[in-house]
Amino acid sequence: MLSHTGNGVYGAMWAAALVSAAFTAATAREAVDEALTVIPASSRLARTVRRAAALHEAGLAWEDTLTTLAEETAGLGWIHTVPNAAVLTAGLLYGDGDFTRTIALTVRGGLDTDSNGATAGSVAGVLCGAAAVPEQWKDPLQDTVRSAVFGFDGVRISELARRTLRLARAEV
Repeated sequence: MLSHTGNGVYGAMWAAALVSAAFTAATAREAVDEALTVIPASSRLARTVRRAAALHEAGLAWEDTLTTLAEETAGLGWIHTVPNAAVLTAGLLYGDGDFTRTIALTVRGGLDTDSNGATAGSVAGVLCGAAAVPEQWKDPLQDTVRSAVFGFDGVRISELARRTLRLARAEV
């Protein structure tokens, strides 16, 4: 809470819960709904995420959904949590389980494209599994993480996955 309050904090909570929920969810919608349980239901963030999901459920075209959400969150700015959560939610739902489509739609939505694309990719990757992630996304990484986190620069992605799985199993 050094630089964020209210919806900014809720956004971090929601995004963390969203990625976590993807590990047990059957669909992106299920992960989105589960992630909403960690933030106040009356918050603007929760209302906007639910609105994005409702527009998708109503069959509105992706472009029309983005236009509607942009109008409803106008004035908040491109780095504000609420419009970014709207774009991310739309990308996840309209991506319909396809890894590449999910990332492409999310990034095409604009705003904070690197953060939104990374979060969408994380959720979509977990939901579809590593085998379903196209080689064009994996090969350039050469199974290696570049990080400023002390002790983790150059760590193998596969090693981090093994460590995460070990931790998850230890909690059970």
